[in-house]
Amino acid sequence: MHDELVPQLPSWLSGKDAEALAKVAQSYWQEVESYLFWWLEQQHSETAQTAILDLLAWERSINRLPGESAALYGLRVKHAFANATDAGSNVGMERIFKRLGFGYIQVNERVSGFDWDMVEIAMLEDEFSGKEQLVNEVIEQYGRTCRRYFLSAMATVNTTDAIGLVEYDQEVTG
Repeated sequence: MHDELVPQLPSWLSGKDAEALAKVAQSYWQEVESYLFWWLEQQHSETAQTAILDLLAWERSINRLPGESAALYGLRVKHAFANATDAGSNVGMERIFKRLGFGYIQVNERVSGFDWDMVEIAMLEDEFSGKEQLVNEVIEQYGRTCRRYFLSAMATVNTTDAIGLVEYDQEVTG
């Protein structure tokens, strides 16, 4: 509580009783203030306790993936509103993946050789590796319902002669 806020007591109360009452009142309101600030801190998914984070996730329609780290879970909860706003567009899908820590991501529609309703999501293989559930969850939650998505995982080969492209295709339907 701020030091400049000193309780004002009635004029008929003075002496040690007044000082004791002032201390009790001040400690009580400091405790109330600490509870209020604790709740405000819990509203931020980076600092929230797991039980509170689960409530925030439920409120924002986020499901925790099996084995998902608390940091990634908190990041998904934190950006849930922005991700829902960006859902459905190519640029929006790229922004969603970038918010979740993916570096290179490219979303392409109307790829030659594929049906008109198929959308390619191209990303680096080392960023995709181990995050298959996350990628599928993002596509299922934020992708267009009238589109089929397939993933292209690209790998770079560290040689001076060539750079190779390895594609991993997986269709995700909601």
